[in-house]
Amino acid sequence: MYEAFGRGDVPGVLEHVAEEIVWDFNGGRAEVPWHAPVKGRSELLRFFQSFGGSVEVHVFSPREFMHCGPHVLVDVHIEYTVRKTGTRVVQDQIHWWTFDDRNQATRMRHYEDTAQVLASVASPT
Repeated sequence: MYEAFGRGDVPGVLEHVAEEIVWDFNGGRAEVPWHAPVKGRSELLRFFQSFGGSVEVHVFSPREFMHCGPHVLVDVHIEYTVRKTGTRVVQDQIHWWTFDDRNQATRMRHYEDTAQVLASVASPT
């Protein structure tokens, strides 16, 4: 899925998520367009459109994968510029995935520096 995301291959990501996927951000804020929670594969395209339309990604590097039962936590380094403000975001995130017995993702929660992201969409450089 990360290789597909890095290529901008949204269908490649979607083929690995369950119909009932829950995709959200811990501490997500309404002011951040891509923080809108998603429920269901059919809504997930909205996240990709919002994120891709709002930022220019410079670095997306999954670094460490930690597995425990149905859960996989991924340490991700990401750098992007918010198009609306020109503000660059540089941060490490944790992505917490949960998978079903068919190896389909049923949940994905992002943990990020929400204050940095909120500031990046609120104020021009």
